[in-house]
Amino acid sequence: MIRGTWSLNEPLVPANISAIMVKIGQEKGISQDSLLENTEIDPAAFTDPKARLTYQQVIILTNNMLKLCKEPTLGLELGNAININQFGMLGYAILSCANVRQALNLGLKYHVLIDPAFNFEVDEQDETTSIRLTSHIPIEHIYNLLCDIFLTNFISLGHFLTGLDIMPQAIHINRPKPDYADLYQDYFPGCPVYWDQPRTEIIIDSQLLDTPTTLADESTAKMAESQCADILTRMGPREGIVVKVRRILLSNPGHFPPIEAVASHLATSTRTLSRSLQEVSTSYQKILDEVRKEMAIEYLKTSSLPIEEIAALIGYNDPSNFRKAFKRWTGNPPSYYRAAKKKS
Repeated sequence: MIRGTWSLNEPLVPANISAIMVKIGQEKGISQDSLLENTEIDPAAFTDPKARLTYQQVIILTNNMLKLCKEPTLGLELGNAININQFGMLGYAILSCANVRQALNLGLKYHVLIDPAFNFEVDEQDETTSIRLTSHIPIEHIYNLLCDIFLTNFISLGHFLTGLDIMPQAIHINRPKPDYADLYQDYFPGCPVYWDQPRTEIIIDSQLLDTPTTLADESTAKMAESQCADILTRMGPREGIVVKVRRILLSNPGHFPPIEAVASHLATSTRTLSRSLQEVSTSYQKILDEVRKEMAIEYLKTSSLPIEEIAALIGYNDPSNFRKAFKRWTGNPPSYYRAAKKKS
C-alpha cells in the first residue's frame, strides 16, 4: 500500500452518514436486516459518533439499497437528507465559517475526514464558479449515486449555511441522459440540467461565494479547524490514490506518461501502484481512459477543432482508434457530441 492512500478494508467512513441510507430505506419499507445483509455492520455503530465503516461495508450496503429500492432519484433524496451534523467536527467548523468561500475552502482541505474516495474542486472565474466532483469509487452504479448525492447535498448545505434558497445557474452531469431525466427538475426547479458533460459540476454565480453564513464565529471556526487538523494528523494522509494518479495525468494535458513514470513520480514501484489501484477496484488504464474521455468531450462540446486534432490532443495518433475508444467509453461516436454543440 502506498503511503497516503486508503483501501477498501480500512475503517475510514463515518457510520452516521450510512445511517441516513438505512433510515431512508426503512422509511420506504425495507428492513434493516435486509439493508445490512453481508455487511457485518453492527447497528449500534449508527448511534456512535466515532464509529467508522470500511468502504467494503459501504459498497455492500449501497448495493443492497440499490437492489431493494428501484427509485431512480434515490441519490438526490439521500443528498437532501444528509445534513451538516453528519460531518462531525468538520461540520462544526464549516458552520462557523464567515462566508461560503471560506466554507468551501475548509471542505476542500478536510473532506477526507468524511469520505476519502470523494473529492471535489472549485474553479472560480470572474462571473461563474464551478464546484466539481473529481474522483470516485470507480464502480459505475455507485459513482452515479454519488454524483446525485453530491448535487443535492451541496445545494442543501448552501441553504442551511446561508438561510437563502440559492439555485445554481446550471448543473452538468457526466453520464448519458436517462429516460427519467425530467424527475431531476423537481429537485432543481428553474435550473437547467445538462447531461453527457465532461464532468459532474454545479455552476454558481461567483458573487455567491461572498455570501455570509448565519452562524459565523471566527474563534469557534479556528478551534474547530484546529481539531480537524489534529484528527487528520492522527489518521495520516488519506488522499486517494485515484486522485493522485489523475492529478499527474492532468498536470500536462495531452502528454500521458506510462504507468512506470507515474509510479516513479509517486516514489513507488509499478507493481505496488497497480496493487493499490486494484484494491480500490480500478487500474491505471481505467483512470487514463476516464481522463481522456473527459478531455475529449470537453473539446467536442466547447471547440471547433477537427476530430483528428482532438484525437492527437488526448494521445491518439490514429483518429480511427480514437473513434473506437470513444464509442467504447461513452456508447456514442464523437459526432454525437459535436452535433449537440451545434444545437446549443
